[in-house]
Formats: sequence, structure tokens, C-alpha cells
Amino acid sequence: MESVLLIVLFLINPLNGCIHDGNTYKDGDTWVEKDAFIMQCRTKDDGAWMVEITACKTPSGETIALNSSLVDGNYEWKCSKNEDGQIVMQKTLNENAKCDEHERGEQWRETSFLFECGAGGQKKLIACFGQNNEQINVGESKEIGEFIVKCENFSNGTVMIHGVRKGTENATTSEVECIDSKGEHHAAGSWWIDDQQYNKTCSSSGKTEVLNCIAKDGTKIPLNEEVNVGDTKYKYV
Repeated sequence: MESVLLIVLFLINPLNGCIHDGNTYKDGDTWVEKDAFIMQCRTKDDGAWMVEITACKTPSGETIALNSSLVDGNYEWKCSKNEDGQIVMQKTLNENAKCDEHERGEQWRETSFLFECGAGGQKKLIACFGQNNEQINVGESKEIGEFIVKCENFSNGTVMIHGVRKGTENATTSEVECIDSKGEHHAAGSWWIDDQQYNKTCSSSGKTEVLNCIAKDGTKIPLNEEVNVGDTKYKYV
């Protein structure tokens, strides 16, 4: 949460006007301070004057009355006076903020992953797609062909779908493994999606091989082949 604050001034000026940052203002004049606060000069017949904040202004130019809030795009802005008499403008993510172009609650697919836009514009993994577009919910496993396929979302934000050949998922003997760029271990014969765009497998010799590349819409592009999807041409070399 970001905050900006300003203090209201009360002074006496024989010129019957307001002086602020070296500038002189007449009674009723307004201006914007720090690109965030709408200031106004107020004077009295006895020469007393004050500069007060009448409202806040967002970077997009929207005005927020004191002690009120405004939703502007993905953010909610609040303009208020604190206990010390300071005017504070705070910015927080709007509960209904978008995830890029996706509305809150909307789901979309990126390669082999299904995401949903959560509260505050948080992108959440919902499920993964295995062979033949079999859907595996996040944190769950499913038998697909000769593999046990698992969809995982790690605490560091990494998402992964990987498979282990059936009958070896609980093996205790030493087996050949591949280690990917994130330090994850993969048994020989297993496959996984790396960096959301490469379908990789672990060979019996422990070598990591790329089977194909995956476009954003989930289309698989084999090595040295060209695939046309609508107006887009993909080629993995």
C-alpha cells in the first residue's frame, strides 16, 4: 500500500492572501500539490489565511473528495485525514483488479496450464493439461496412458506438470534421474513442461531432451517442423 501525505497550514498574512512555496494566491485560488492534492487558499477579513486540502487527485486526473475513496482501473484510492490532521492518499489493489487483460474470476489457458484471475489481480493456477488435453487439478495426480501425471504449484510461483511411469512412482531403489534448471528431479522415462513452453523428457541415460515446443494456446510444435494456427506460424528449430 502506498501513501502520500500533506499538512494543512494556518498563518496570518498582511497581504490578505496566501503564500505557499514562494507563490502568492488569492482567496479561493486552487492548485495541485505533489501531483496528488488539490489545495485552496482561504482568507479572512482580519488578514488570517489558510491553505487547505479540499480533495486528492489520482495520477489519471480523477478527483477524490476528502474521507472518500475511488476505484480507478486496478487500484482503489482513498483520501482521508489522519489523527494528526494530515491528509493522506492511499493506493491499494482493487479487489476486482484484472490479471492483465483478464477479468476477476475469468479462466484462461496458457500452454499446458489453466489459470484463474483471483481477488486483487492475483493469477492462480487451477489445473494442468496432460496428453490429449486430460485435465489434472492443481495438487492432484492422474493416470494418463503409462504415466502418473501430477500438476503442481510451488511456493515460489513455479508451476509444473510432470509424469512418472506407472509402477515407479513409489520405487525405493536407485534410479536414473534428470535435474532441471530449477533443481527439480525427474525419473528416467518421465516428462514435464518446463518454463511453460517446452515439453521435456528424461532419457534412460539421464539426459534431458526436448520433445516439442508449446505455443501459448497449447499447440505442440515438433522439432524442425512448422505449424500454422490461424494467422500465426510457429516453427521450433
